[in-house]
Amino acid sequence: MIYINDESYPIEFAKKAKLCPHIALKYGKDSFIYKTAQFIEEFYNNKSYVEVLTSGSTGKPKSIRAEKQRMLASASMTVSFLRLKEKNTVLLCMPLEHIAGKMVIVRALYQNLKIIAQKPSANPFATAPQNLDFAAITPMQAYCALEDEHSRKIMASCRKIIIGGGFIDKNLYEKLITLPCEIYHSYGMTETLSHIALKRISKEKCEFKPLPGVAVNLSARGTLVIDAPKICSQLLETNDIAEITDNGFIIKGRIDNVINSGGIKLIPEEIEEKLSLVIKTPIAVTARKSSKFGEEAILISEQELNETLLNKAYQNLNKYEKPKAVIINKIPLTATNKINRAQLKALFFEI
Repeated sequence: MIYINDESYPIEFAKKAKLCPHIALKYGKDSFIYKTAQFIEEFYNNKSYVEVLTSGSTGKPKSIRAEKQRMLASASMTVSFLRLKEKNTVLLCMPLEHIAGKMVIVRALYQNLKIIAQKPSANPFATAPQNLDFAAITPMQAYCALEDEHSRKIMASCRKIIIGGGFIDKNLYEKLITLPCEIYHSYGMTETLSHIALKRISKEKCEFKPLPGVAVNLSARGTLVIDAPKICSQLLETNDIAEITDNGFIIKGRIDNVINSGGIKLIPEEIEEKLSLVIKTPIAVTARKSSKFGEEAILISEQELNETLLNKAYQNLNKYEKPKAVIINKIPLTATNKINRAQLKALFFEI
């Protein structure tokens, strides 16, 4: 059976393209539930793949083909890791153009989970039911939910939550660890059909732990190499600088974001994480040309930062990491609300 918003439908409905007409009569063709039904029908059609848009983290989003059997293998890994049971309730609140939203549905189809489909919004828990078993959200959605007392209570009643699609800063992390539910930060990309590793958000320092059937290593460049034969046909070398530990791995930043300043390699993500211990408003670190160093780090902030706050934040940095300038500007984001590093650098590299 297929379960959507407290109603059940035979799988044959989807296989025979009868699900969408039924949903349209009740909810209309403009509804998110209708879009959900469209993807379910697509997943059960005769094609062996579905089209998925990449996140656009390193440029313009592009369409790739995701094989359905590999999507089911990915779903199996997540369901096993999180111990999700048949007829558990799952909140679907992600856009269906990207892999994260599609994989919520595939996990539900694989394990007979009950889908609660809600139109994607900044705060999905504002109108979600209590006591959900599982939800997949972005850091921005987590942040917005925690800002509202009602939404925070609904979020706290959800048994298991995965947060993916972006960096979780220190301020958000500290709020998340106060919740009683199991919360995980996910690591993955469109090419790995959503996440291949999860990291428990807790007071103790945790690493990303690969899902069952996934192994990781380092390339000669120090970047993460993923070996997941059930979901990737070959080894996948990422651009993420990583450290392998006894329990998993740690991501430090992306190699294509590294700032080479006078021979010193600076990782913007690490600098941002240290600064966010003090600065709670949106910031980003990027590079600009320097006649002395070749490149130098600069800090982009969406709000004015007073000198006292900056000096306090800079105490968390080493002498090489301190930005050479602070510029007030809107920070460009990708379609999945990650910092658009390429666009950001293009704005300021030549100034």
